Amino acid sequence: MAVCEIRNTEPKNINIPAAAAAGAGVGLGLRYFLPVQRTEVDTLLFNQSEEMKKIQIRSAKKTFVENIEKRFKQNPSDESMNLFLQRMKAATTEEIRAAKDKIKNAPKEIQDGVSKLKSALADRIKASKNLTEANIKNLVKQSRSVWAFVLPGAALAAMGAYVYNVIGTITDD
Repeated sequence: MAVCEIRNTEPKNINIPAAAAAGAGVGLGLRYFLPVQRTEVDTLLFNQSEEMKKIQIRSAKKTFVENIEKRFKQNPSDESMNLFLQRMKAATTEEIRAAKDKIKNAPKEIQDGVSKLKSALADRIKASKNLTEANIKNLVKQSRSVWAFVLPGAALAAMGAYVYNVIGTITDD
C-alpha cells in the first residue's frame, strides 16, 4: 500500500463553491452582453417590433414638423421653412412635384435652408429609430430568465474546477 504525505498547501486545488459562484456571476453578465436574437424579440413582442419602430418614426416626424410650424408662425418671412412645410404637407403626387419644383427654382440660400431642415429631420428620424431599437433590445435582455444564465454558468464552473482538481491530483501521483 502506498503512503501519501500530507501537504499543508495544495496549489493545484480550486475551491469548487467559489468557482461555482464565479461562474454564476459570469453567467449573469452574459445575460446582458449576449446579443439579442430576432426570435427573442419576435417572441416577446409578438412580431410588433417593426410596427413600434414605424410608430416612433412617425411620431418624431410629426413632432419635428409641428416645431417647424411653430417657428414659421413666429417668423413668417422665412421662405425655406415655408417651402419645407409645403413639401411635408403635400398629399398628392402633383403637390409633391410642385413643392419640389419650387424648392429647385428657389435661390441658393433658400435651397440650403430647406436642405438643412431635411437633414435635421433625417437626423431626428435616425435617432428615434436607434433609440427605439436600443429600448427594444434592453427590454428583451431584461426579460431573459436569470436562472437560465446563472445555473449553467455555475454548473460549468463547478465542473471545470472539479475536473481541474482531479487532473491535478492524478498528475501529482
